[in-house]
Amino acid sequence: MKAAFLTRCIFAVAGLLCGLAAHGVRAEAARSGFSDLTGPLEIVVERDPSRIAAAKRLARFHAEARNWDAAWRILERSLPYALKDAEYQGFAGTVLRELKRPIEAADAYRRAIALAPQEGRWWVGLGLSLEQAGRPREARQAFAAAREREQTLSPVLLKLAERRGR
Repeated sequence: MKAAFLTRCIFAVAGLLCGLAAHGVRAEAARSGFSDLTGPLEIVVERDPSRIAAAKRLARFHAEARNWDAAWRILERSLPYALKDAEYQGFAGTVLRELKRPIEAADAYRRAIALAPQEGRWWVGLGLSLEQAGRPREARQAFAAAREREQTLSPVLLKLAERRGR
């Protein structure tokens, strides 16, 4: 029974993320599967916002569905409990950047960097946020810092940091 439920949920989320609704999977069924996945997490986070792992997972589901407002509402509510979680802070920066709130995104990336300064992707996020905020000199410095941490970057992020950091 658990395997069938999990399979149904995987297909529902895949439908949301990959546009399978256009390939015969009904959008309503996909949304229902999304609710099946997010419903229990919403209850957990609503009752106890200090459960940051649940908040991150729930916010990621919304982010993967490109519902940045919902992702931010969840992250914002649990943010006071995640001040020492670099992953949480970096993810908050990404969501804020997608919401076109670059100054706040840069602040979130700086918090992530303070907690995990060797993590290059936070430096790339900071650079992108500073670019979005109209601060090209500071952005280039952030991209340079990211390149110094190339061992922690995926090839795509490394290439982005090299291209934008010139």
